[in-house]
Amino acid sequence: QTTNINKSFYSLPETLIRAGPVSLITRLTQPDKYEQSVLRYMYEARVTDVTDAQGNMDAFFRAPDVWAEQKMLEQRGDREVFDYGKGPTFDRIVLATVWGTFVSGLLGRVIWQLIHGNRNLF
Repeated sequence: QTTNINKSFYSLPETLIRAGPVSLITRLTQPDKYEQSVLRYMYEARVTDVTDAQGNMDAFFRAPDVWAEQKMLEQRGDREVFDYGKGPTFDRIVLATVWGTFVSGLLGRVIWQLIHGNRNLF
């Protein structure tokens, strides 16, 4: 059973923009696991900001080994603490949109050519 903390999570599109498809799929297919991991992080890290905890768990779901290594380096003082609660900048959103549009168009063209029997993909 989910709690009211779910209301303070950022939206599903924002999850996609901030963390990518892996975290979004986890959030959609396993909402209880997602919520419990955010709550557990808040408890263990003694964090009161839901956005920060959610950002950390999104990063964990995206790449657990990278996230764990970064946290270990932060605790040792070998790396600056990264703020996962901070949203992406406008430049990054524009860059990701342009890149995604380009890759989707290219992939669509390749699929179109293959469906219609053309061996010359471009």
